[in-house]
Amino acid sequence: MKKSVGVIAIASNELALKIGERSSKGVKIIEAVTYPLALGRDTFHFGKISFSSLDKAVEIIKGFQAICKDYGVSQIKSVATTAIRESENKDYILDQIKIRTGLDLEVIDDSREKISVNKMMLSLLDDEQKRSALMVQLGSGNISIFLLRDGHIISTQNIKIGALRISELFEDYIDRVSDYVQVIKEYLQPFNDSIDAFITEKPVNFIISGNEINTVCGMCSVKVKKNSAVISRDRFTALYKSIKNKTPEIIAEEYDILEEKAEALMPAIIIISRLIKNTSAKNIVSYMYTVADSMLYETLYADNAEKLTREYYGFAIESAMNLAEKYQCDPSHIRRVTDTSLMIFDKMKRHHALGNRERVLLQLSAALQDIGKMVNTKNHGEIAYHMIRNLDIVGIDEEEKDIIAAVVYYHGARVPSMSHYYYSQLEAPVRVLVSKLCSILKLANAVHSSHNPKFEDINVRLSANELIITASTYRNTDLEMWSFGIRSGLFQSVYGIKAVLHKRSVM
Repeated sequence: MKKSVGVIAIASNELALKIGERSSKGVKIIEAVTYPLALGRDTFHFGKISFSSLDKAVEIIKGFQAICKDYGVSQIKSVATTAIRESENKDYILDQIKIRTGLDLEVIDDSREKISVNKMMLSLLDDEQKRSALMVQLGSGNISIFLLRDGHIISTQNIKIGALRISELFEDYIDRVSDYVQVIKEYLQPFNDSIDAFITEKPVNFIISGNEINTVCGMCSVKVKKNSAVISRDRFTALYKSIKNKTPEIIAEEYDILEEKAEALMPAIIIISRLIKNTSAKNIVSYMYTVADSMLYETLYADNAEKLTREYYGFAIESAMNLAEKYQCDPSHIRRVTDTSLMIFDKMKRHHALGNRERVLLQLSAALQDIGKMVNTKNHGEIAYHMIRNLDIVGIDEEEKDIIAAVVYYHGARVPSMSHYYYSQLEAPVRVLVSKLCSILKLANAVHSSHNPKFEDINVRLSANELIITASTYRNTDLEMWSFGIRSGLFQSVYGIKAVLHKRSVM
């Protein structure tokens, strides 16, 4: 009997269940059920989720669990996104869901949600689409935008604007259609300015995912093939013109959709209309993937999913290098420090027990460690800490950004301490990880203290109780030896191994 997995996803405007199993063509969906429930309306309007909404959510979840039982599904994963994540009473809501249903909801941050879907979408694009594209994930409360050029994600932007969030802000205007459209357009002006600055060349393709674009596909009567649909630009424009002067009630009746969906539709269409103007695309390509689809794939095809993650980390490194260039960091110095850091990391595998994810975080930390110098060289570590936490780095979620920021904060003379807010506010396992990574980065920075390419060769060797770094050069290394002596203390405190730097003279 094939293994089946269920995923329950609690989004801003609906609860969804998907049950899937492996097949020769990928994940086969054997059941998919959605129930509209605008938890986001509570969060965006009142700041917290009401207990009446909680009661409805619990009822729906219990129904989903009954369906899973009917299918003999024992493995059920569950995830919650923006509505619960941003609710002031999140902890109480999660506690009650756990007590009433036994469901241990995983609340993921916006960037992780978008990353999980984005990886799936990227794996499906053909070479022509990857050559030049604006890729958008339109959420109920947030929008993520990616620029693809020559097969690479060259930049990304996350914006806290979404269709449901906007419809809640301006619900008093919703029946005054012309005013409603006008106020949304004016509200989105800063978003428009940001997009104009972000997109300097018009991409050829426009690719989008999200609940609202799925509704638009249905309204445009386009067929869905292999989880994707194509809407011509002209057809989309015609739809916009035909509904922009209609109330949600009339739209719902004419297109046979729920009024709750119709209410969030106009903000979404205005946003899509604005985004497509920044492209030369003749069509809108919509992918019907959600975080539930991604979780099914990651569970049923763990090896393939891990391969996608490794590929995606390549985009993260490119993104960090682009940011480093933007903030005028020395690329040759970054390369030298990165190479030495990774040599040490690889030699220390059995002592740090870290994997590829943490190796990438070390690379990203090395790339971004000096971005604060553009603002002020005196306290650039602290400046970089705040910059990194507010940057959009492709493929990196909020927790990972916090880790990178902390490692960068300590890459110089500072040593992690519980007396520091930047360190103490981290969870204990994360504090240990930060110390492990920054102790390695400190050694690499010490070896390259002069920022000059002094060494012809660097070798790293691990003996029983010493990490020995041998640098070959004919130049003076007094600065490096002095810096290494100062910065190697943390490494010994973390690993219990002494790090030493040897100079090998060359002719």
